[in-house]
Amino acid sequence: MKTPSRTPRRDWAVEVDGVERRPLRRQMLFLYSTGLAIGLHLALIHLFLFRSVGAFFFFLVATLIFSTATLVLWQRVLPRLSGLRPLPRLTAQLLIAVVTFAALSFMATEVNGFLFGGHSLLRPYTGGDRIITIPAAALRRAPLIYSLIPIIPTALLCVVTFNLHWWRIFLMQGRERELRDLAVSAQLAALRAQVNPHFLFNSLNSIAQLISTDPAKAEACVERLAAIFRSLLKRTQGDFVPFAEELAIAEAYLEIERARFGDDLVVAAEIDERARSLLLPGLILQPLVENAVRHGISKKIGGGSVVIRAAVEDGTLRLAVCDTGVGIGAVHSVFDRGVGLRNVRDRMVKLYGPEYAPTISSINGEGTTVTLYIPVAATPAAATFTAPGTGSA
Repeated sequence: MKTPSRTPRRDWAVEVDGVERRPLRRQMLFLYSTGLAIGLHLALIHLFLFRSVGAFFFFLVATLIFSTATLVLWQRVLPRLSGLRPLPRLTAQLLIAVVTFAALSFMATEVNGFLFGGHSLLRPYTGGDRIITIPAAALRRAPLIYSLIPIIPTALLCVVTFNLHWWRIFLMQGRERELRDLAVSAQLAALRAQVNPHFLFNSLNSIAQLISTDPAKAEACVERLAAIFRSLLKRTQGDFVPFAEELAIAEAYLEIERARFGDDLVVAAEIDERARSLLLPGLILQPLVENAVRHGISKKIGGGSVVIRAAVEDGTLRLAVCDTGVGIGAVHSVFDRGVGLRNVRDRMVKLYGPEYAPTISSINGEGTTVTLYIPVAATPAAATFTAPGTGSA
């Protein structure tokens, strides 16, 4: 459920832009940090086993060389194969990488033998067997050493790769969610904007029919309509308003229609008092009431009644508008025949999901009931609202 509360919007665009800037720098940081983590791991093991400080630093330098070679492949060589199909491209890239690192590994082995007097592939060991004695103290320390050695390299690898890759993914996901929410908000704003001119046109059409027969009543209806739109203009841009406010707007609209229909239109409301302070989408009730009058009561000889029912059930506001009009015929296509109900359906679906679309039951000649089930949240304090037309102009 979308709540009416507004939270400060995070500027994902700035953060993502900061993460994506300078791709070469990011690649270098990733390669050298991961290479250093692996080299440090190997160097610490070698230092513990052979007590060779020189070899310790040689491992670190060698991993930096391997990282540099990887960077060159990433920047200069592998992109040149992008025109190939996937399987040939991957095969060629793998072959180039294997040859490159095989050559580097061969050279590193030879340099290590030359610098530290060790044996190499070109100068293999030619002596006899050697017996290595491991001190008891070293054996006792071995579990501790082997448990400590991976800590720093792995921690380094974890933090750097998270900030370079996973954090970027989180930022992109956050930006995607915000863009999706902004798109929904824009669609909802467009749907709300669609209601106002439709409401105004139909109301003016009703008032126009009074001008020749009862000018005073028509003037009063114009003033009431102006008060309704003044109230709408004073609303905040939030999606949600108290039900008491929605009910007042609907009742003010029905007063305009009663001026036209007179005793042929009977209006009643059965409202659970707990519902008045609950929040629901703005201008969600008025289109239902308008639809009941224009497509139900106005087409029936002798008129009829419109009843607004609101009840709170298990954290859900059940809102129903019932009329005793002519019915609407084919219920399955009702949303395709007009603006009001389709607008309500689209907004409910975008806010809550398809399962919260309006339910409609209708019997020809007996009337129609449109029901909404709205997940609700109570306002921090009881809503206070002045019915349109009752306050100062």
